[in-house]
Amino acid sequence: MTTDAIKDRTGAGVLGRTLGRMLGRQGSGTQFVMGAGLLAAALWALNGGPFLNLVGQSCAVYAVAAIGQSVLIGSAGQIALSGAAFMAIGAFVTGSLAGTPLETFPFPLLICAVVGWLVGLLSGLPGLRFRGLYLLLSSLALQFMVTAVTKNYQSARHPAGLEVPPLHIGPLDVSTGQSFYIVLITLLATVYLVVALVERTGVGLAWRAIRESEEAAAVSGVDAVRWKLYAFAMSGAITAVAGCLMAYLVGRADYETYNLNLSIALITMIYIGGIRSRLGALTGAVIITALPYILQLRLPGWLAGLGIDANWYTENQSIANAGLFNLLFLLVVLFEPEGVQGLLGKAERLLRRTLSGRRTGRTTESPA
Repeated sequence: MTTDAIKDRTGAGVLGRTLGRMLGRQGSGTQFVMGAGLLAAALWALNGGPFLNLVGQSCAVYAVAAIGQSVLIGSAGQIALSGAAFMAIGAFVTGSLAGTPLETFPFPLLICAVVGWLVGLLSGLPGLRFRGLYLLLSSLALQFMVTAVTKNYQSARHPAGLEVPPLHIGPLDVSTGQSFYIVLITLLATVYLVVALVERTGVGLAWRAIRESEEAAAVSGVDAVRWKLYAFAMSGAITAVAGCLMAYLVGRADYETYNLNLSIALITMIYIGGIRSRLGALTGAVIITALPYILQLRLPGWLAGLGIDANWYTENQSIANAGLFNLLFLLVVLFEPEGVQGLLGKAERLLRRTLSGRRTGRTTESPA
């Protein structure tokens, strides 16, 4: 047996061939880089102490919500500004179950998913008649309606917000630190895999057909009504689950948390990462969630080093962050609609062309 054959049978040879085949497919290099980056960030947050644990927990919760919105907006091509409303539903359902026999995990999670599914199904009914701006306005109506209901409920019964008990799985307290982070990452991975499996079936094909052209999809036999409602329902269920997890993270449900700015932030996440990609939704969620923490730690020092007074940012952090997110969203829409995934895809194609040119040059120079 030759040395090359022996190398091919080793782990390194198998790994090299596997990576070569994977990176040989168009776009797979981008997915590999994004996935590896997210995995590295997750492991860093896991082993980085309490502060990074908190950042990682927040990223995981918002990543679940971003995937839920990506199902509706990215996969099915429907526009909505009601993501925060579904998170509020999940949070308040979780808070309302406190002190009842159903407060034991995973009952709150399952109940939030069912309630989110039903409300999502109802919210999809206007989408059967309206599109574009009118559908957007109907989703805004839902957002304001949920805000009004939760505000009145909280003001009447729990002025300081609904307290949510620490998360326990059986006798284990997994409400803080690495244990809670691992639970969140596990649930995020589960949601990601479920959505991936659904999108690989005929459901995903129907969503893509509706996204490209609802009329053409109907002509080709796709039941647009059925699958649009399915997208609204599934998106609502996943986003409500994110609200449940947020309630466990914060320890209470407060209507002020789930405002229109949060709905806009969720859409910004999926656009910045890549609107038609689950990995893009994860990437955008990590960027938008982690960026305020980074700015809070570093920006005052940077500004002070430049001789600029940093007090304004410290006192108006939420306004500054919202302005930054809106600016990022505008830049992505104008210059790179595919977001981070689009930028990495362009870099991958440029690298492929460069490598292909070098191979062609070597072949031309080789003797006959």
